[in-house]
Amino acid sequence: MASAQIMQCATLCQNASMKRMGMESTTAPLSSSDCGNWKTAAQSCREVVLALKKTYQEEIEKHVEVLRPFLSASETPATASKEINVGNPTDPEFAGKPPATVEKILKKRRDKAEKAAAKAAAKKQRAASGGLADGVVKILKILETRKHLNWEAFGELGEAVDGLLAGGAQRKPKIAKGTRDYLPDQMMIRDQAFQIIRRVFRRHGAVEIDTPVFELKETLTGKYGEDSKLIYNLADQGGELLALRYDLTVPLARFLALNSVGNIKRFHIGKVYRRDQPALARGRYREFYQCDFDIAGLYGRMVPDAECVAVACEILNSLPIGDFGLKVNHRKLLDSILEISGVPSDKFRTICSAVDKLDKEPWENVRKEMVEEKGLDGAAADRIGKFVLLNGEPREMMKQLRSSNAFGDHKVACNALEDLDIMFGYLEAMGKLKYISFDLSLARGLDYYTGVIYEAVCMSGNTQVGSIGGGGRYDNLVSMFQDAGKVTPCVGVSVGIERVFTLIEARLREKQGGSIKQPNVKVLVASTGQNMTVECMKIAQRLWDANISAEFSQKENPKLKFELRDALDRVIPFMVIVGESELAEGKVLVKDLAAAKEDKVLLDELVEALFKKGVVPVGCEFAAEMAKEGKYCLSSLNI
Repeated sequence: MASAQIMQCATLCQNASMKRMGMESTTAPLSSSDCGNWKTAAQSCREVVLALKKTYQEEIEKHVEVLRPFLSASETPATASKEINVGNPTDPEFAGKPPATVEKILKKRRDKAEKAAAKAAAKKQRAASGGLADGVVKILKILETRKHLNWEAFGELGEAVDGLLAGGAQRKPKIAKGTRDYLPDQMMIRDQAFQIIRRVFRRHGAVEIDTPVFELKETLTGKYGEDSKLIYNLADQGGELLALRYDLTVPLARFLALNSVGNIKRFHIGKVYRRDQPALARGRYREFYQCDFDIAGLYGRMVPDAECVAVACEILNSLPIGDFGLKVNHRKLLDSILEISGVPSDKFRTICSAVDKLDKEPWENVRKEMVEEKGLDGAAADRIGKFVLLNGEPREMMKQLRSSNAFGDHKVACNALEDLDIMFGYLEAMGKLKYISFDLSLARGLDYYTGVIYEAVCMSGNTQVGSIGGGGRYDNLVSMFQDAGKVTPCVGVSVGIERVFTLIEARLREKQGGSIKQPNVKVLVASTGQNMTVECMKIAQRLWDANISAEFSQKENPKLKFELRDALDRVIPFMVIVGESELAEGKVLVKDLAAAKEDKVLLDELVEALFKKGVVPVGCEFAAEMAKEGKYCLSSLNI
């Protein structure tokens, strides 16, 4: 609806309402002029809306072919519902469950999926309706159902137009591009993953810090090379020029310089912001979490570098993402390749950014960018290609590079190779070399790297998310905030946790028939009699005191069959059922829903009985999994 037409309707309705208020406040008879004004307003309003109707009718006719598939789909809902896959009774998740229970679960899922499909079809139909919004339909109904516009009609019409001016009663709020909301099931996965990551950081002796989500703009400027254009600058409010943090590394450098911290092993989990082109399906957002582990200070050669790579391996091995690998290179080695190939020094960074695209683009495209867009000589690009296309197992790569004398006596390159050789030895000692690939094409786009660089990638599954972590050495970054001559060497690694979550969710959905549901409660306390709420509360409190996650129904006198259905739908593994006869004996009924078994236990022995059945106290799931599997790091997620 055009804004001018909306305002015309609104003015007419407002004038009519004011007339009505004036006439209701007096007992004087209605004047002929008032009658004429009312008639004119009514007629004008009708003409506006009928004109709108005609406009929209013409628009609908233009889109009739677009509408036809949606109308056909709506006529045969049964056909569409047959294609909905909600799982099969033979799926592993239903192992050991009674057939009747399985059928109930599948039926509920099927009903839910059909409703969602119908809702989606209706949404598509509305989208293809040529702009005939719900608010306009409401106005047309008000007018078409009345031969004459009375005061009641004007009131309804005014409300409808007000709703249209406010954006429409049916208009849903939007979320900012590149961001997302997280549902409870997703937050459970995130919480468990964050717990695992924190445990790995802490067992390596790291301490946690936090910094503001925004920094002075000057703090971030000039640290990210070509990526500086992705920084979110905050609007100037007449004070300091500010920007949202792009990563957690530059704020750490500012933190170290400001607080005169020399040596520290720190971790930081927080949100960062990038004005990037989002790809939500691949886990690329404009607002996302990073999980950073950094070591600052003077230590043995390549010792902290090796530990950072080991930390990344431990975290990724702890999470249910499948096979992964870490590509490793050295920034000085890459600079040496460019120098040997004849690249001018002022083009190093821009050519590095092109080389960094080799994991996404074929060499022909990268070479074309170097020559045609970056202005590099074709022969120099070909020399670069002979190096950057080399990758493989670290020891084999080192042997190949040395036997071919690829770098000759280039001092910087030889020192870089020696750094890598030392680090590979440390990683082998820690059992992590099997995850490493030596890749001469790895560049890491950020300008502040000065030494070893690495990047983690997932190597299994169908979900493509790109890099899931990375880092490297940045010895000069802190000195940008310090007095001249002072240097604080640093090395770190960052886990791309949003992309990791995308992988975890994909694996969960694959295993659970499209669901990512995880039990957030271990025990549901239920009752079989009347007025048992107090008794359920007492039992729940007993479980809470033992650090067991438990719930009881908030409804008054709920039926047991509904509570059982609730427990099954929420994948709660145990129920504690209390009744008058059981209370008289000082006992309760413990029902194992997964095993379809139940037994009575003394109330005083309830906690111990649940522990014996496998219930784990809140926060101890990870330790319980380690004890059960005999592993040092693994996931507590149900995958």
